[in-house]
Amino acid sequence: MTMNFNDPLLAGIVTLAVATWNPIALALTQGEVDAVAWQVSVLISPNLTQQGDAFLIEGEKTGSGVIVAQEGNSYYVLTALHVVWKRGGFHAIAMPDGQVYYVDASENSPDIIPLGDPSGELGQTIAGLDLALLRVQSDRPYPLARTAPNPLQAGTPVFVSGWPNPDDLRQKIRDRQLVSGAIAEVTPPSDDGGYRLLYSNPTRSGMSGGGIFNANGELIGIHGRGRGVQNNCSTPEVNANNSCGMYIGEFLADSRVQSLRLSLNQNPVDPGMIQYGLTYTSQTDRVNGSPVARSTPPPVLPPTITPETPQTSPSPPPVAEFPTPSPEAIASAQTIYYVDPNQGTNAATAGLTPENPFRSISYALQGARPGTVIYLAPGLYSARETFPLKLNPGVILIGNESQQGEGVMIRGGGITSTRTAGRQNYTLFAGNNSQILGVTLTNPHSNGTAIWIEDTTTVLIRNNTLMDNPREGILIGGSATPILEKNRFINNGGNGISIIQQGAGEIRNNDFTNNGIGVAIAGMANPLIADNHIRSNRNGIVVTASATPTIQGNILENNQNYGILTLGLAASSLGENNLFRNNGISSQLTARVQDWGVDIPSRTVTSTVFGCVEYEGGLATFAYTGQGSIPLPFLNWNHTASDSGLNRCRLVTSSLNKIVALTGQELANMALSTGRVHNNNAVCLVEQSGGICQDSNLLFYLGGEEQRNPGEGLSSLLPFRGAPAGNPVQQVETGAFIPLKDFAQRLKPESGLWFTD
Repeated sequence: MTMNFNDPLLAGIVTLAVATWNPIALALTQGEVDAVAWQVSVLISPNLTQQGDAFLIEGEKTGSGVIVAQEGNSYYVLTALHVVWKRGGFHAIAMPDGQVYYVDASENSPDIIPLGDPSGELGQTIAGLDLALLRVQSDRPYPLARTAPNPLQAGTPVFVSGWPNPDDLRQKIRDRQLVSGAIAEVTPPSDDGGYRLLYSNPTRSGMSGGGIFNANGELIGIHGRGRGVQNNCSTPEVNANNSCGMYIGEFLADSRVQSLRLSLNQNPVDPGMIQYGLTYTSQTDRVNGSPVARSTPPPVLPPTITPETPQTSPSPPPVAEFPTPSPEAIASAQTIYYVDPNQGTNAATAGLTPENPFRSISYALQGARPGTVIYLAPGLYSARETFPLKLNPGVILIGNESQQGEGVMIRGGGITSTRTAGRQNYTLFAGNNSQILGVTLTNPHSNGTAIWIEDTTTVLIRNNTLMDNPREGILIGGSATPILEKNRFINNGGNGISIIQQGAGEIRNNDFTNNGIGVAIAGMANPLIADNHIRSNRNGIVVTASATPTIQGNILENNQNYGILTLGLAASSLGENNLFRNNGISSQLTARVQDWGVDIPSRTVTSTVFGCVEYEGGLATFAYTGQGSIPLPFLNWNHTASDSGLNRCRLVTSSLNKIVALTGQELANMALSTGRVHNNNAVCLVEQSGGICQDSNLLFYLGGEEQRNPGEGLSSLLPFRGAPAGNPVQQVETGAFIPLKDFAQRLKPESGLWFTD
C-alpha cells in the first residue's frame, strides 16, 4: 500500500476516529492490521484487584477485549461474557497505553452490561449473546475500533488479537498475539451464545473476548471459543479445526446496545492511525506481572499525530506526582497538605503546595484538624515517621488510589495502649470520620497490625493494599462500624481483617489472597461481608464466639482448609449467592467445639479433644486443641463398611477422648495402629514408641472386608491422607501404623486467632 504523506487531508488526524475521511477500500498487510489492533485491544484480569504492571497473579487466567465506544470519560470495552461473568471483586482492565483501571464486578454492577444470560454453576451455557460491555472511566484519549457489519463469506481473511494464557499458569507473563486465518463457515446464531463465525485461526485460552478483524482492520466480531469437537458452534467435523466467535452485526442490532445510544466508530480505518501503530508499540503487548513504581505517568496515546511530526515522550514533571484533588475534596477541605518523603521539608513554611511539601506524615499530622486532606507523593514513608501514626478525627489521607497504593508505602509500627486489647503494635490508627485512600501499609514487627480501628464510626478505608503484616492487615474492635472497600489483603500471616467485640461495618469488594485467615470474626461482632474474593488462604472466613455476621455474594475458592468455618455459639447469616469452589476440607463447616470432651474422665487434663461432626453429607470425628485452634477431620465415617457411621462416630470419639486423657500423652507422640485384640483385627490409639494394640487403647474392631486387609480398612477412614508427607500408613510387623506427629502439627493454634478466649 502506498500513502501520500503530503496529502493535506492527513494534517491533524485524530487517533480517536473522527469523520474526516471518505470510505476507502484498504487491503492491509498483517503488520498494518496489527498496528490498528494493538491500539484498541485490552487485557482483562477477572476478579483481580492488583494494579499497574503487577495486576497478574500466579495461577490466574486472563481474557481480552476491544474498545468500541466512548461517552465523555466513559469508554466501553466489548468482550466475551464468559470472561467476566463471575461476580464479586473487580475486573482489572489494562488499556493500550499500559494504564490499568477497575470495573466493579459486584452483583448488579452498572459497569457491566451483559448481552446474554449464563446458566449452570460455571456459566456453561449462555442464552443470547456471549458478549458483555464493560464501562471504564478514564480522562485519557483512546482510539475506538471501527465496527463493520460487512457481508461475510467463507475464505475471507481474518485476524484475532488477544493475550493467550501460558500452559503453566504459574508464569505471569502474557504476550499479545495477532493470529491469522480465514473464515471457514458462517452459520445462523447458535442457541448457546449466539456464535456464528467459524475461522481457521489457531487461538488459545486467554484470547476469548479479543477482536476479530478483517483485512481492512475493521472489527467484524469477538472471539469466544477455540478449536474443539465440542465447542458447540457447528458440526463436530467443522469444530475440530476451527475457532468460533460472535458476529459484530448481532452486537449492533441488540436492543440493549441500541438503548445505550453509544457513539460507535463507523468511519473507515484512519491511515494516520495505521502509521502511528507502525511507529509506536503497545505498552501492554507484553505484561510481565513485575511491580513497577512509576514516578511519572506512562506515555498517553497522543490525540493528534502525523507521520511528519512524531510525538516525543513527555519530560518528567518538576515536582512529585501528587494525586489531583477533586473539586469535591477541595470544596470540603479546611486545609490541604502535601507530603513527599524524598523532596519535602518539615518546616512551618512548607506543606501547603506540591512544590514545597512536608517530608513526613508525622509532621503533617501535628497540624491536621477535621477537614484536613493530606496528599502523599510516591515513596517510602518509614525512617522519618514516628509510629504509630494517628489520624485525627475527620482527617483524609490520600495516596495512589487509582492503583491501590502502588508506590506509596507506609512501613513501620509502634507500641501503644488500646481500649480494645491493651498494648498493641500497629502502624496507623484511624480516628472517627477519617479516611485512608490509596496507600500500601506493612508493619514488619512480629505481632504487627497495619490499621487499628476501635469505637469509631464512618471510617472509610478504600483502594489500599495491606500486605506482609505478621498478624493482620486491619483490626476492627470496640463498637467500630467502618466501611472497607476495594482493598487488597495479601500475605498477612494472621488475618486479612480481624473483627472483635461489637465490631461491625461493611466489608465490600475486597480481595483476600494468601493470608492465614481472610476474615476472622469473634466476640459479638456483626459485620456485613459482601462481594469479596477470598481465595488461596489457609482459611477463608472463620466465625467464633457469639459473632453474627451477614455473609453474601462472596467468592470463596482454593482455601487450604475451609471456605467458612463457624465455631462456638457463632451464627452466620449466609446468603444463597456465595460461590464456593475447591476449598480443601470443606466449603462450610459448623463445629460446636464447646460441647466436645464431655466424656473425659474427671481430674484429667488433655490438650486435644475430639467431637463427632456432620461432614460431607455424613459424619466424621474431628480433633481440636482449644484456644486458637482450627478443628480438623481425624476419621471420616461416611464410607464405613460395617456398623452405622453414627454409632462408630459416637463410640470412637468417646474412646479417643478417654484414651488421650488417661495416658496423658500429647497427640504428637501417639499413633493409630492395627492389631489383634481377642483374635479380631482392631484399630487402636497407641503410644508411638513401643505401643501395641490392646483392650486399654482399643478404638473399634474392623469388620467384613476390613478384617482381611486391616491396612486398607484403616486407610479408607483417613481424611488427612493428602498431607505433605504423602500416604501416612506404614506397614510394620504387627500391622498398619500411622504416626500422628504431622497431624498434630496442623492442629497448632492459628496466629490470627490470638484474640479468642
